Amino acid sequence: MLFNSTDAAVWNSALALYPEAFKALAATKTDQSIIALDKWYQTEFPAILATRSPCFINHEEIVKLVAWKLKRGKYRPALAKMVAEHADAVIRRTSQEAFDIISSKNDLKAAISKMSELKGVGPATASAILCAGAPDKVPFMADESVDSVPGLGKIAYTLAYYLKFAAKVIDKAAQLKKAGSKVDSPHLVELALWADMMTEKFNLPQHSSSSTPAPTPAKAPGNKRKADDTPTVAPFKSKETKDTKEDDSTTNKRARSTRSSNRK
Repeated sequence: MLFNSTDAAVWNSALALYPEAFKALAATKTDQSIIALDKWYQTEFPAILATRSPCFINHEEIVKLVAWKLKRGKYRPALAKMVAEHADAVIRRTSQEAFDIISSKNDLKAAISKMSELKGVGPATASAILCAGAPDKVPFMADESVDSVPGLGKIAYTLAYYLKFAAKVIDKAAQLKKAGSKVDSPHLVELALWADMMTEKFNLPQHSSSSTPAPTPAKAPGNKRKADDTPTVAPFKSKETKDTKEDDSTTNKRARSTRSSNRK
């Protein structure tokens, strides 16, 4: 199991599998809007939030985020309808208060509770909202990521259950950051777990390619970007040198060996 590994190379390899794992998921969908929605959530939306001080989301954004969440996971049309009924002013005020709590007090429980005051927004959706603006503090509660964390028991969409999941992911992120892994935030940990789970589900090759990097990590809210500091909206492509390719090849061989050992 990936979560039990402490090898930075193994986690780096898992995160690098995200683009291919997501493409495999998208291929099973009739509605291909999920592709643009995922690029928006992983890159464009966090960049927008990072320019706002204080940080908040609006009606259009929460509707779009819920559409992304439902198309990427379990589709619940009633949930989307409930969220869409909220007034823009209410969404802005509630989200601003939630972001302020996580930013100034680092109180995850209070922040999720505040965001969940909106009808149709439970802990999972609240975590998706806060994760987009504070990826270094809040992991998104995706079913596949939750199922990859041992010791949580049967999944429950409650605040208490989310906090158990988040605590383990946050601790793992700190551990990996200390080990020098690229997977150094709660958001990147849950992305790596998601990619690892989906790689198994779709029987994809257990290796990564530096030509398909994972989504660019977003900055936390309040850190305004300069005009030339906006992340690319097409994170699946990158330039690489010969030395980089050789280093990645060595890393991937070591990662494959370790991952194979961990799965036994």
